[in-house]
Amino acid sequence: MQHITYHQATQNDVQTLIDLRIAFSIELMGPQTQAHIDELKTHLKKYFTQALNHTCFAYLAKHNNQVVGVGELIMRTQPGNFKNPIGIVGYLMNMYTLPNFRKQGICAQILQTLINDAQKQGITTFELHATQQGENVYIQNGFKKHSEPTYRKYIS
Repeated sequence: MQHITYHQATQNDVQTLIDLRIAFSIELMGPQTQAHIDELKTHLKKYFTQALNHTCFAYLAKHNNQVVGVGELIMRTQPGNFKNPIGIVGYLMNMYTLPNFRKQGICAQILQTLINDAQKQGITTFELHATQQGENVYIQNGFKKHSEPTYRKYIS
């Protein structure tokens, strides 16, 4: 196993977060035009610059000086319910490890760190969408598949 270090992302890591989000998105959705990539980069830069360490928290995994993994938690505030009276949900996303570093526990370590940090802030409810390849790490960390379907509508 390779030596991996972890740190919470700061404003100095915004470009790295953008690059990893682009890589993750291309792996998930396939090749994109340079125009689509450039547009997404512009929006991601604005998002991370404003949200990082306010409503979005991210951890990076490094091997030597190379970033090899990332995970993010978005704090969503919504009306409470009986299971989550405070209404704050930690939405986990962009859990991504470079292909050569997968199956080494990097995602699980980032996931647990994000959850531990969120619990210190009183967050006890977590959600995520998983790729088929990523499902096992979430199941192994106590997540259960929710029975309610998700519906989406994209307007272009």
